[in-house]
Amino acid sequence: MKSYSLLTKLVVCCGFSLMHSPLYAQGRALTGAQLDTVVRADLDVCSTEAGQLRSGRTDPATIIPTRNARSFPTERIAKTLNGVWRGRVLGDDGHVGVDYFWINDSKRREGLIIAQRSGKETVGEPRQFATAPKFSYVMCAHEGYIPSKDSPQVHEFVKVSDSIADAKRIVQEATGVTIKKSKPTLGDLWRELVEKKYFSDPRYADQHGNAYAGGFFNPMEIQAVGNVIGPASIAMKWAAEYRGGGATSMRFTNDVPVKGVEYSQFVGTTTSAGDFLVSSPGNGRLWKVEAISGGQYDLAFDKVVLGPLN
Repeated sequence: MKSYSLLTKLVVCCGFSLMHSPLYAQGRALTGAQLDTVVRADLDVCSTEAGQLRSGRTDPATIIPTRNARSFPTERIAKTLNGVWRGRVLGDDGHVGVDYFWINDSKRREGLIIAQRSGKETVGEPRQFATAPKFSYVMCAHEGYIPSKDSPQVHEFVKVSDSIADAKRIVQEATGVTIKKSKPTLGDLWRELVEKKYFSDPRYADQHGNAYAGGFFNPMEIQAVGNVIGPASIAMKWAAEYRGGGATSMRFTNDVPVKGVEYSQFVGTTTSAGDFLVSSPGNGRLWKVEAISGGQYDLAFDKVVLGPLN
């Protein structure tokens, strides 16, 4: 009996000792400099297989631990997305110059994107480029990578305006299509581009030997996703219709829309530069673009980062 009592005391005492141990309770945490690296989304992310150990395991320094994870209201993320974004392509055997922009209407949950070789850039850079929110998609060079497995590529969108009041002018100036409706929604703009055969006109492909394309997203959904421990993650998903022509990776057919879906799950964190969402190995889920009909298209981005949030 005495031995049993002694054993019980040892187990209970040791158990409480473990529960109150700072090392046992606190878990892993990243420093400020490490978090700055985690939210990076440039071409250097892909150098020397950044983020991957030789064993193939994900480097712990690239994973946001629970202690550094943060949960942000979906309304704040929708507010950040709303507005006009200027796009550019980095990498792929040199920086690619395109007239590239993305307009989002969070109230209607709609998005419109245009990319074309027209010899101009309709949307300029924001005045505060360094601190403006960015939505960056990183594709590292590896087997199955589109458009090639030899060069990494980053599609970077920088927020130019919180307002979409200028959407009609921007689309008209970029495409040359006259929009009849006085106050069109993004859906109205997309329908007029389709009806007036903008995506069937090979002028940009013929003139510059390249491609042009567009996409319409509706609905654009943002949801909080609970985790077993720690703050909630953020899931984003939008139904998509893509159209275009020329030598694109999607191999568009004139007048045939490609229907698909884009989706991912993000982990939030806070750095010295502000609040960010990260989707990458070890953080949420990889961003995927998948075709449902009209074409064959299946792509996963190696890393997607949104921030700093408004």
